[in-house]
Amino acid sequence: MRLCKLLLDTSALLLVSEGVDLDIKLREDLDCDRVELYTLDVVVSELRNLASSKSVKKAPPAKHALEYVTKHVMVVKTGIDEGLGDRALISYASANPDYIVVTLDKKLRKLLKLMGVKVVTWWSSRCRFSIA
Repeated sequence: MRLCKLLLDTSALLLVSEGVDLDIKLREDLDCDRVELYTLDVVVSELRNLASSKSVKKAPPAKHALEYVTKHVMVVKTGIDEGLGDRALISYASANPDYIVVTLDKKLRKLLKLMGVKVVTWWSSRCRFSIA
């Protein structure tokens, strides 16, 4: 049985507001028997900041993502200050090679790949996740 441990960044979590069921879609697209979804506490803080913003464009998707996290995602405590989400993801993923990072952030994706971290991204034109 193939288990995939996936570490989600903010951009990946925001996909739920577009109707993407991360659990099902990642399992299917990555050919995993089971997936475990994780995110970092700094990512949750970033989502909370977006959700409480006055932006009509950013707040609703962030609220939807937070609801999804509450029901489907395990949150890893890092103790890292807010605003350092990408740095925390890089640090955590490089120290824990059994995780696959899920991100839509092109810059973060390239940096993680250079460090040898496994990365998955969303291809909106194909409506699927694939290994970057």
